[in-house]
Amino acid sequence: MSGRTTDAGLFLRSVRAYGGGLALLAVVALVTTLALASWPRVTSIVLGGELRHGLVEAGGGGRDIVAGIRTGTFTSGPEVDPAQLWHDLPATATAVRDAMRPPLRAVTSPGDIAARSLAEPTDSPAGAAPNSRYSVTVEVYPDLRRNARLVSGEWPTAPTADDAGPIPVVLTATAASLLGWRVGDVRTAAPMPAATVPLKLVGTIRPLDRSADFWDLDVTRALGHFVDGGDSGKDYGGVAWVAPQAWPALAPRFDATIASVWFPVVPGRFTAEELPQVRSALGAFLASPRTASVGGASVPLSFATALQQPLDDFTARAQPAQTLFAILLSGPLVVALAVLAQAGRLVVDRRRPALALMAARGASPARLRTELAAHGLLASLPAAAAGLAAALLLTPGAVPLALPVGLAVLCVLLPPVVLLLAAGSLEPAPSTRRRNRFAWVAEVVVLALAVAGVALVARRGLDASGAGMQVDPLTALTPVLVALAACILVVRLAGYPVGWVAGALRRGRGAVAFLGASSARHARSGLLWPVFTLVAGVGIALFSVSMLATTSAGLAEGARIRVGSDLSLTAASTLSGAQVDAVARIPGVQHTATVDWAGGLRLSAAGDSSSVSGYLVDPRALDAVQADLPRAARLSTALTGVLPGRTGAALGGSTSRIPITSALVETSGTNVHLGVKEIDFVPGVYVRDAEWVFIDKTSLPASSGIGGRPQTVLVKLAPGADAATVHAELQRIGGRGAVVGDAVAERAALGASPLVAGSEAIAALSIALTLLLCIAALLLTLVLNTAARIRLVATLRTIGYSSRQTAGVLAWELGPVLVFGLAAGAVVGLALPAIVLTPLDLRGFTGSPVQPAIVQDPALVGAVLAGFALVAAVATAVALAGARRRSAAAVLRIGGE
Repeated sequence: MSGRTTDAGLFLRSVRAYGGGLALLAVVALVTTLALASWPRVTSIVLGGELRHGLVEAGGGGRDIVAGIRTGTFTSGPEVDPAQLWHDLPATATAVRDAMRPPLRAVTSPGDIAARSLAEPTDSPAGAAPNSRYSVTVEVYPDLRRNARLVSGEWPTAPTADDAGPIPVVLTATAASLLGWRVGDVRTAAPMPAATVPLKLVGTIRPLDRSADFWDLDVTRALGHFVDGGDSGKDYGGVAWVAPQAWPALAPRFDATIASVWFPVVPGRFTAEELPQVRSALGAFLASPRTASVGGASVPLSFATALQQPLDDFTARAQPAQTLFAILLSGPLVVALAVLAQAGRLVVDRRRPALALMAARGASPARLRTELAAHGLLASLPAAAAGLAAALLLTPGAVPLALPVGLAVLCVLLPPVVLLLAAGSLEPAPSTRRRNRFAWVAEVVVLALAVAGVALVARRGLDASGAGMQVDPLTALTPVLVALAACILVVRLAGYPVGWVAGALRRGRGAVAFLGASSARHARSGLLWPVFTLVAGVGIALFSVSMLATTSAGLAEGARIRVGSDLSLTAASTLSGAQVDAVARIPGVQHTATVDWAGGLRLSAAGDSSSVSGYLVDPRALDAVQADLPRAARLSTALTGVLPGRTGAALGGSTSRIPITSALVETSGTNVHLGVKEIDFVPGVYVRDAEWVFIDKTSLPASSGIGGRPQTVLVKLAPGADAATVHAELQRIGGRGAVVGDAVAERAALGASPLVAGSEAIAALSIALTLLLCIAALLLTLVLNTAARIRLVATLRTIGYSSRQTAGVLAWELGPVLVFGLAAGAVVGLALPAIVLTPLDLRGFTGSPVQPAIVQDPALVGAVLAGFALVAAVATAVALAGARRRSAAAVLRIGGE
């Protein structure tokens, strides 16, 4: 006598009986959880890396928080003893940092201090030109020995109280060479009339890390200072350091000093998630008045920083990046949901006879649904846990945890929900399944939402992107809505062309094509998910390919814009005519254009007058070297089409709040009236100052007296020229101190950005994962119809169809789905870039001042379509082979029973 079977035993038997379907649900839950849980963490890694990369590129001068306190001449506020100030400065730095909010304090290091004199004139070295001028800035820095190494001589020491000799100082070897100051020589600084300070060079040093904040805050510390004033002579300057113990006695001997305190901003401590809190704390810190206590007196302390600029630049790049990542994730995600729906349908269809028997024996629908949900949880719970664990292991160091856990919980619940939806009512005698009469309402709503989404995205433009770093939901959802709308159109309309084909084949001599086309025309049930899988998969894959091609072409274009041409040569001061001619004669150089340095010009515009850096160019020569750049990015575009009768000019860096269209250049000769166009980007030319003007020298009146000397030569390469060889020749011609701009090197530098590299990697993974999930979806579609397909093969064989004829009839089962799905997916994939990428501001990706044009790579598009078509063909062949292996007699006998 057998024992009684318990409910738990029956449950375990059902699990073993349908373990294959549940395993499939588990695999889909695992993949979906891994993708969803990894998404916010991968985004955090990419964006955090980009934020830190941008701060490193900004250097100490572009991120540190700095304040200066003047003593002596021109000091505002109470008089301050420089010796006492130096003594109290460390305590001031500590107090200021303690007053910072925790988010700002977390990303800054303890305050650093230094003090210096003004640039004091000194005597010239032997053999110097009569009109050359030499100066030195005397500085004290307590941590100099930890930031530099001794090259020659010795470190400076503090003179004793009775020592009336020269003050020992050190300079960098580069600055000493520039000043012609040899170790052991004494030079006398004259800070005030009838007051001198003798300085003895006792050693030379070299920075340990040229990119360290101390050296980056003032480049003259390491390199010295040189200005070629043409006929007015040359200015040479450098920074000399004294021993910290020597400063209190030395500082009062100078007419004025500047004590500095700065807080180094540490890029490695930034994360994208905590950026809003850091920005808020920084704003509060800069807005709050600060004072330094010096000998009991309160001295105003005003801090400034350029940190906002790299943070603003990052935010401008992060928002479109977040949206792009969401779109790239949507492809695998929607295909995974389609696979999950098909897997749930497969499990329920296989279990439906058992469910019907249980219902007939008295099991309530609630009991049956509970068991199905338990089966789903049994498959999804361990799979989701494994997917979450894998996501955490694959993304070490990422910050978000709550969101991945929440998404993993969602993936746990999806399989039970899918099984319940696929099961339907679970009545003992279910009625014939019919199409929901309200389905057309849902389809119309989806079509309307897709059209509205496309229209709204197209109308917004670049300046209407989402605020902050949040995903723009409209742009992210539009691709999915478009894919779903295309799927609905295919399912609704595909029957008509297939019907036309069936009607045309009816008069043919063979019955294979007619029978297959007729069956395909009426077999519309179950087409939604496979069609949606193909449309969404192919569409997002082609979108990813176009994004890769667009960003790659945009990076190359942005690199040329930043350089100004293929290559450029900028001299340390100016270039001679012989050097300019030598550049034009280099083999491989097709066109050249020179940019002349015109010195400082007095410009009056919008009721204001200021000195700006002047540059003279020939627009026609510029057009020749910039022919392959977008017109909006060419300097010549700004110089032409200005007010008639005026000299064309391009103005940049202006602080005026009034748009400037005309200006006046005040000269010693005839004043020049300019027709001005303001540009918001720096042309690919070395610009000296924050405010500058480029003037069309071909229309400049000769009586103006404005002239210039060549400073930069822009080079366009001939087709097939070796850029590396030309680069080497430019470096040789330019000589020491010359800078060679190279678009190839600039492209590599832009491509090294974590945001660019991460976007490319995510796009490639999206394509690969979408393709794999599409394979699973097609195989599931075939498995769902296995029983009907086997019966059809058996029937066809019994009435005399050959294997080839049978295969032809079955090929019509998926043929229309594949053809229309691939075609609709291709249309969606080719249309999405124009819909989505056009309003997304990609200039942060490409480093270009203009939005890159949408690029479609025919080779990559063809490869993706061929890959999907090959996968579909292989899946169909496998299904046909499986159906033809079954015995026709056995199948028909089972059907009769």
